[in-house]
Amino acid sequence: MSNVEIVLRLNAMGDILLTVPTLRALAENDTEVHLVINERWKALSDFLPAKIHLYNGTTSLIHLANELKRLKPEALFDLQGKLSTIALRTLINAPITRVYQKRTIGEQLQAIGHKYPLRFSDDRPIWQKYADVCGVNINNPNASLNLSNEYIEECRKILISEGLKEKSFIIIHPEASQVGKIMTSDLVTSLQKSSPLPTVIIGTGKTNFSCEAPHIDLRNKIELKYLPGFLSFASAVISTDSGPMHLARAVNTPLVSIFLQTAPSLGFSPIPSDNVLVISEELPCKPCSLHGQVDNCPEGHFKCRQINIELTTKQIFEFLSQFI
Repeated sequence: MSNVEIVLRLNAMGDILLTVPTLRALAENDTEVHLVINERWKALSDFLPAKIHLYNGTTSLIHLANELKRLKPEALFDLQGKLSTIALRTLINAPITRVYQKRTIGEQLQAIGHKYPLRFSDDRPIWQKYADVCGVNINNPNASLNLSNEYIEECRKILISEGLKEKSFIIIHPEASQVGKIMTSDLVTSLQKSSPLPTVIIGTGKTNFSCEAPHIDLRNKIELKYLPGFLSFASAVISTDSGPMHLARAVNTPLVSIFLQTAPSLGFSPIPSDNVLVISEELPCKPCSLHGQVDNCPEGHFKCRQINIELTTKQIFEFLSQFI
C-alpha cells in the first residue's frame, strides 16, 4: 500500500507550478501525493500530478483539515509557511512534518525594509528548494502538466474560433501582477515588428499595447482552464516573470522569460530546459523588490525597465529561430 504524503502550496500560480517536479518525484517513490491549493487555482486541478484539495479561506479550514487527516498521511510538507498552512499542518499533525523556510529573518527584514539590492544566502531555484524540503533528489526535473486528448481537442476548438493554426504564431505575455515586471510598449512593438510569425498578446488587458494585423490581442479572452492548451499550440512564448511564464514551461513550449525589476537570483526562474532562455540585465541596484511591486524607482532612473530593445529583440529571435 502506498504511503500518503501531503503538500501544502496554496498560492500563487507560478509557485504551484514549481512544485510539479517534486510531485512527480514523490509519486515515483510509490507515494500517493495530495496537493492543497487555493480554490482560486481550481482550473489547474486536472493538470497537476497529484490528488487536489481546495482551500477556500478560514471557513473551510476545519473541514479541510479533517478531510486530510482521514487520509492518515505519513508526511506533510508545508511549502507556503503562512498562517493558513500553519493551522492546517497543526490540525493534521502528520508523523513527519517539514516546512519550507523562504528566507532567514535578516533577509526577510531586508525585503520588508525595502533594502536593495536583495541578496540572499541561498540563491538556488525555488523548485529545487521544494524538492529538498520534500526529501527528493531531482537531476532532471519533469515540469510537465497532464493534458488529456479530450482537453486538447476542446482547446483546439478555441484556437480555430480565433482563426489560428497550431504552431503558426508566437504568444507575447507582456503583463504581470506587479508593475515592475510589465514590458514596456516599445518592447512589445519591437517584438511584433521583428517576429517571423504573427503574434498573439494574452493577459489581463490592464495595460495599453498597440496591436495591428496580422497580430491579434486576445487578452481577457482565454480562460485559465484553457490557457495551458492554448500555450501548447504556440510556436513560442515570450513572457514577463509571471504565472503564464511558468505555465508555458509546464507545457514545454519554447520560452523566453524577461526579468525586469525582479531577478533570477531570487529563485523564481522557469524550471530549466534546452528550449528556455532567461533574459535579465545585471544592475548594481537590482532586484529592488521580491515581486516587482516597487512603482517608484528608489534610484530615480528605472534602468531595469530601460533595456536595449534592439539587442534584446535580436537575442530573443536568434534563440527562438532554432524552434520556429
